[in-house]
Amino acid sequence: MQEIVNGLVQNSSFGAWDVVLAVVVLVVGWFASVWARRGVVVALAKWSGLGPSGTNLVARLVRYSILLLTIGIVLTVLGAPLQPVLAAVIIISAVAFLALRGIAANFGAGLVIQARRPVRIGDSIEVEGVAGRIVELTGRAVLLATSDGRTIRIPNTMLLENPLWNASESGAVRSEVRARLHGSPDLDRVCPVLLDAVASVASVASVSSGSSVSSTDPEVFLHTITPAWADITIRFWSAYDDREAARSSVVRAVAVALGGTGLTCSVSSDGPRFLTALVDAVD
Repeated sequence: MQEIVNGLVQNSSFGAWDVVLAVVVLVVGWFASVWARRGVVVALAKWSGLGPSGTNLVARLVRYSILLLTIGIVLTVLGAPLQPVLAAVIIISAVAFLALRGIAANFGAGLVIQARRPVRIGDSIEVEGVAGRIVELTGRAVLLATSDGRTIRIPNTMLLENPLWNASESGAVRSEVRARLHGSPDLDRVCPVLLDAVASVASVASVSSGSSVSSTDPEVFLHTITPAWADITIRFWSAYDDREAARSSVVRAVAVALGGTGLTCSVSSDGPRFLTALVDAVD
């Protein structure tokens, strides 16, 4: 057995000391990758910009890079030509990039999101027509819980490449209610009644002091006035989670207030098309 090993070593292009040196380099590189990974985790843990998933991703990339460098050094020590080794590394890297570029892009976007913090867990956001509350941030996607009970995963790249609305930043959102007043109403008398009705809704009144919006006071706008009717819009602010309940309460409060003045009206949060169809149906 000893004679066979000696024969292989003598016939090979590297000697016994090359093998010993390659083993030493491999062991040192392995431990270096482990220590580097732990060091990166400890260092990044003190940086509040990155969460656990981002920290682990960076640490793994550092370790794999050191292991790849170690393998290249070992092959060079054993006499492998440097150019083929570099060519193989480039080819493998290119194939891996093409195969995993979508995943890598989302991981990179996840690092940016965790570092810059445009959104946080618990924020209510809307992107590309999808709205919901963030319940989880991962290295590849953002998990949203919608108001109708669905769970939607949005790739991290969508948050960086598309317009993002974070309703939790302002603390309030604006809604509208449309009203059609029949006859020839006295608007100077009606407008204060409408403002008082909107202000009486609890979910509307409570947002006035807790929002970063400069003004959350209700507003009334006149759109159309004819001898037969007048179309007006009432704008108001509410918390994002209470927006639907607030619209419903405002519709009811406005209808009751206008009815108390003796006016016949049609009130809706669905916009002017609904009002026109409703008036046509009544006529």
